[in-house]
Amino acid sequence: MSSPENAILICRVCDDSNGQPHYGTICCPSCKGFFRRVYMSEKKFECYRGNMCVIQKGTRNICRACRYKKCLQVGMNVKDIRGKYTSPSTDCEVSSSAESTPKSSKDTEMGVAEAMEMAQVYMNLEKYCENNYCESNMCREEENQLIDRMLGSNVLDLIQKTSPQCPRFKREWKPLEILNFENFCRSWSRSIVHFLDFATRFPVFNQLSPTDKRAWFISRLAPCSFLTMAYQTRVEMCEGLLFGCSNVYPLKSDRWISVEDEHLRSLFSSITETMFSFVIYPMMNLKVTDLHYSLLKACVFFSTGIVVTSVSDKGMEIMRNEYTKHKNALMKLLMNGVETFSEQTDILFQVQDVQNALERVSAHFDQEIQYFHLLGLPIVKKNLLVECHINKLDTKLHFLYRNRSTSQTTRKPSIFYDFVFNHGVDQFVNNSLYEVSNHKNDLLKKITLNISVLRDLTLILFVDLTVEIHKLIVGL
Repeated sequence: MSSPENAILICRVCDDSNGQPHYGTICCPSCKGFFRRVYMSEKKFECYRGNMCVIQKGTRNICRACRYKKCLQVGMNVKDIRGKYTSPSTDCEVSSSAESTPKSSKDTEMGVAEAMEMAQVYMNLEKYCENNYCESNMCREEENQLIDRMLGSNVLDLIQKTSPQCPRFKREWKPLEILNFENFCRSWSRSIVHFLDFATRFPVFNQLSPTDKRAWFISRLAPCSFLTMAYQTRVEMCEGLLFGCSNVYPLKSDRWISVEDEHLRSLFSSITETMFSFVIYPMMNLKVTDLHYSLLKACVFFSTGIVVTSVSDKGMEIMRNEYTKHKNALMKLLMNGVETFSEQTDILFQVQDVQNALERVSAHFDQEIQYFHLLGLPIVKKNLLVECHINKLDTKLHFLYRNRSTSQTTRKPSIFYDFVFNHGVDQFVNNSLYEVSNHKNDLLKKITLNISVLRDLTLILFVDLTVEIHKLIVGL
């Protein structure tokens, strides 16, 4: 029989088996040191999963906010920490992003360890969304009927989970069949519920008003979905864009004829080429890992992109703050170990180009879906697709051009559009600015300040940017 001295004590924080009495409770040396370090540092940590992380031996390093909160819950007392305790008012509090108070730039400066911790959280979230499937005895016809019912619902009902949803069948990322309308509808519907699982796990998203939730969901659905497709394509090293239901659109033009439907060929030929040139190949060049990808997807989710819908000022500010925080974390990881300024700048530009490409592809996708709608194709008569990809454009047109003539809003210069879609708005802007680079510095600064505005207008309407820049120069 073992004596009380030899009894195994379990850490009340992480369930490790080497617990000892520390700070008023039973904890392991790891949690003891963690509790002391956090309190002594006076840092305020934030949980990005709603303060609900499970703290165990194998997961205790994933979220410092929830780990510290559990330390307090099991009775660890800061008064027992020598040399630091002053009063309860100095206790470190754990709060969500929306509840945190503004901090100085020094306080918000993120280290590699914190960036890694944040990335780990999002990698776990991505794995959860990808593995959130259930095996069922439902036949394919029954699944398709449920998909059809979901596509007949609306975004708010989908977010509130009061409408039917696409079955969460396991996604297959092996290229086993060529894209057709049936498997495209199936894979895109699965992408919608994947994005639903992803978005609704963000506390800040759940704190938005219903109107803001709807607008943000519609805006970020396509960019996040295309990024997931691109990364899975990169992982599989596939010579074609993967959609998640064993279906693929070939990259090589001589294989496009294998896609029977001409409308799908028209839609995804240019999208696939752009995705490889400006998203997949750059991710290979950057050596993007699962951690990098998870943070990049969070950045794409929080990015305002080309959103000009009815998101409130409060909602927009919340999401912009989150974007800045997540973009800083991503760059901290990507630039870790990179010393020269030119290399760091190159990484920054490549990441921004990837994000810009996702916005361009999403805008093109929405535009082509609207064209399908005008042709009367049955697949785009579904209410959810109309709301996410067709009425979204109408909202943007009305918002931006309510004071413009009809001829200006419907104009689409094909030569300009081809250049912008294939080479990117940024490159076109840079080419245009090069012509005036010899002018005074204040001229260049004023034009640069308007680039973001021009980019939004261009991505939405493909307006002739040369005319807009000419107006700026003449008006200076």
